[in-house]
Amino acid sequence: MGYLDYVKHGRKLFVKRGQLPVYLVYFITDACNAKCKHCLLADGAHPGWEEPSMTYRKQELSLEEIDKVSASMGKGSLMFLLPTGGEPFLRKDIGEIIKIFHKNTGVRNVGIPTNGSTTARTVSIVKDLCESCPELDLHIDVSLDGVGALHDEIRVFPGLFKRSVETYKALRDIEKHYKNFSVQVETTVSKHNEDVLIENYEWFRKNLDVDTVFTLLTRGSPKEPVAKFFDVEKYEQYADHMEREYKSGSLSGYDHFPFADFINAKRIVRHQMIAKIVRTNEYQIPCYGGNLGGAMFANGDVYPCELLIDRKLG
Repeated sequence: MGYLDYVKHGRKLFVKRGQLPVYLVYFITDACNAKCKHCLLADGAHPGWEEPSMTYRKQELSLEEIDKVSASMGKGSLMFLLPTGGEPFLRKDIGEIIKIFHKNTGVRNVGIPTNGSTTARTVSIVKDLCESCPELDLHIDVSLDGVGALHDEIRVFPGLFKRSVETYKALRDIEKHYKNFSVQVETTVSKHNEDVLIENYEWFRKNLDVDTVFTLLTRGSPKEPVAKFFDVEKYEQYADHMEREYKSGSLSGYDHFPFADFINAKRIVRHQMIAKIVRTNEYQIPCYGGNLGGAMFANGDVYPCELLIDRKLG
């Protein structure tokens, strides 16, 4: 996605009234093969949600329905699409879903979070998308919350760490062959891994040669409520460490993206702002849910974001 593609959406970023969101989080499935202790959707209150399983499918939109929904948004409407779940790669047609959105909305930037459990399927779908949609910037986040048994324990999935590492390494190899593809490690901070955040990162650097790590904080109503109550000071120590890594060049970050320096700088500020939000329990910037961003659940219900489920938009 080049500079001009971002410029085209510039008006939407500043004139928000009457505009469709430019960023869509789409929960393409509720099916999941893990039972993560920090799962955002584990409260059972989200639209169409039931205890996730490998076979849970009744709420999913069909490809035909997805085609109608995305076509109604119009060409040039979306800037970013984030297909998620559940585990998004449990939908074997995830590649077709992305192609449909790309065709109907012109979206050029797609990011997919995954637990990395389906290596062969993920690799096959990524290669197909890179080859069939060369103008699409595709990005995969492979979740790793700990090293070895700790990760499996947090995700309640024996053997997942090994699978996730295999998936990450396979995707790194693909990254060498396609300029429109990138992969990174994503880690979720919780009470369960607060003591090993820096240790985890150092392992990722040494063994996976990561160039960036995307960090999330446990939010919503997790399966194990204690997961949300991590030590903010320990997170800040980790954030300071990551800031030094970016500034020293140990992490190259998004150097292959337009506005790379801005994105990397934003990552540093983001850590600082998140820590302040956790400490004060107050917004530090305005919420643009429903304006710049939106969330669509597996059953087609639309909300300003995945947390504002009391404000259904359609």
